[in-house]
Amino acid sequence: MKRASVSEAKNGLSGLLGEVRRGEAVLITHRGRPIARIEPCHVDGPGEEHAVAELLRRGVAIPPRAPLDIERFLNVPAARLTDGAVASEIIVNERQTRG
Repeated sequence: MKRASVSEAKNGLSGLLGEVRRGEAVLITHRGRPIARIEPCHVDGPGEEHAVAELLRRGVAIPPRAPLDIERFLNVPAARLTDGAVASEIIVNERQTRG
């Protein structure tokens, strides 16, 4: 994300808006502290496809390797904890052994 001070934004607003038109967000700062963000506006709303594309672009999500087999997914048996097991401890242990 591009950063610009208030004075830079005042003096170069046309250039900053050009970057916003190209999809870039601009963070406006005052004395080094963020005070505003200028980002692309979607008149019709972002929509699901745009939201997914944005997540992919930012690296937050990755595309699936194969289509979801919904029948197979729904037929997987639900996981059950054994007596005395604590789910959070199991998750922490699993993350530690994978790391």
